[in-house]
Amino acid sequence: MSIDLKTITVFLDATASGRKRALHAAALAQRWGAHLVGVHVTFAGVTLPPSMSYARGREAAKHVIAYEHQLDAAAEAAAAVLGAQFQAMCARLGLPGEFRPIGRGWSAEDAVANSLHSDLVVVGHPMPNGLPEHMSPERILLASGVPLLVVPNTWEGETIGSRILVGWNATREARRAVSDSLNFLVAAKSVTVLVIDPGSRPQHGDAPGADIAIQLARHGAHVDVERVSSSGIPVAQVIVRYALKRASDLLVIGAYSHARLKEVLFGGVTRTLLARMPVPVLISR
Repeated sequence: MSIDLKTITVFLDATASGRKRALHAAALAQRWGAHLVGVHVTFAGVTLPPSMSYARGREAAKHVIAYEHQLDAAAEAAAAVLGAQFQAMCARLGLPGEFRPIGRGWSAEDAVANSLHSDLVVVGHPMPNGLPEHMSPERILLASGVPLLVVPNTWEGETIGSRILVGWNATREARRAVSDSLNFLVAAKSVTVLVIDPGSRPQHGDAPGADIAIQLARHGAHVDVERVSSSGIPVAQVIVRYALKRASDLLVIGAYSHARLKEVLFGGVTRTLLARMPVPVLISR
């Protein structure tokens, strides 16, 4: 059987999408009896106006410093409010939880450190995503190796993981994603294993997708296999269309990266799915 998630980390922000993201993470924590960690980058987006970089003279410098302190104080006050709201949500739902603000200096490193000790990391998409500036969801996944649940900011669904679509291509990355999402798959009402251009890989065997479906069924998942031809359409576009057609509320995919540039670049299918995803995506590598 799958092992339940016991530590879920969600990257927070004070927007409406950030609040929805926190509620989705809390619902998952309730499902598995998990500890919920809310991480907030306190000074995200807090910058001085460009015009102040041209300040000259002692009085002008004092004005810039005072304004910088004012911005920082406002950010810290906003972080305190967000932390109180997060703790109140956890108390209302009976969840063990903690709020962790991230300051300046090593925000990217702190974000990775918080992720490393989690079973699942939840972020938004595109912006705001709750992460430090200049850190994309792809980078947090590559740096931490922890399964990443990316929730579109405009997604209006109420539950995550009731109808799951698995993008299966018989690779190590896809197998890792299936393994990392096993508790979602076992709990889902339906799981569809989608095989695109099934004759393109000898690893698929005589009945593409059948073996992984049987393996999942042994864990108790309710699995169907769909085999489709791309007919020249980009694979990512086929997956997105199928997810919408089946009203999926979670897409499970493996992250495929270019070997020499894996710190920077994902493969084209992965990048496109992350850019255009209409539903939550659980991605792993």
